Amino acid sequence: MIEPLSQETFITRKQTVLLSNGIRLAYVELGDAKGVPVLLLHGFTDSARSWSLIAPHLAADFRLIAPDLRGHGQSDKPEGCYTIPEMAHDIRLLIRELELAPVHVVGHSLGGRLTQAIAERWPQVVRKIVLMSTSAVPRERKGWLWGNILALRDPIDPEGAFVREWCSTSLPVDENFLAHVRRESAAVPARVWHSIHYEQLAYDPAPLLQDISAPALILRGEEDEIATAEHQDQLKGGIIGSRFISLPGRGHNMHWEAAETLARLFDAFLKES
Repeated sequence: MIEPLSQETFITRKQTVLLSNGIRLAYVELGDAKGVPVLLLHGFTDSARSWSLIAPHLAADFRLIAPDLRGHGQSDKPEGCYTIPEMAHDIRLLIRELELAPVHVVGHSLGGRLTQAIAERWPQVVRKIVLMSTSAVPRERKGWLWGNILALRDPIDPEGAFVREWCSTSLPVDENFLAHVRRESAAVPARVWHSIHYEQLAYDPAPLLQDISAPALILRGEEDEIATAEHQDQLKGGIIGSRFISLPGRGHNMHWEAAETLARLFDAFLKES
């Protein structure tokens, strides 16, 4: 384990890269510059900071690259598009620009959907994938999340009831970290919240799961109400040879709740021959 970065200085580690499609992405690189590269893709409205708690437990052995997805953090926030294929293409170009291939890809929630898309479309650039708190189920035009996202208007209150619930955890997590996460989620423009959630209404990734040939580890917290057990069954059934681990007591943001435990699972899986 390396010395953890303070949440106040984490943002100072960000670099930027201009992709060939004109999008500029910010990213943080940590760990062994000569190690096997691991790409860490955060969830909806998060940023590279999402991995700041787990990265110190992995950085001794891997080259870690954690980008801000388009529309998030310090990356460009274009008017469009925010489809899964378009956002996955950004990451494919990042892999090319930073010469990361072949690379392990770890995705949380929305980042897990992008991980699926990358492994389906460009299998030659992927070593192994980890799908955490994610699914291959189209979003629904109903429920708590849909209603609250539709109601969002700029400026978004980082301490409002919705953002606090959105960034909550099933187990206690450092409050300073969560305060930074809430501020960064609230800084995502309302139009980006709307667009990403809306685009996933029309996107059904399930038929493409059979195209994933990379070894896959699927992780779910048993308290996760977003990526449900039903969603996980679909992933397991669709990705041939995938491995599944369910973590009791953990929720949607289990890499915040149990960083050291998750790091051990990542490490063992990624190092297997």
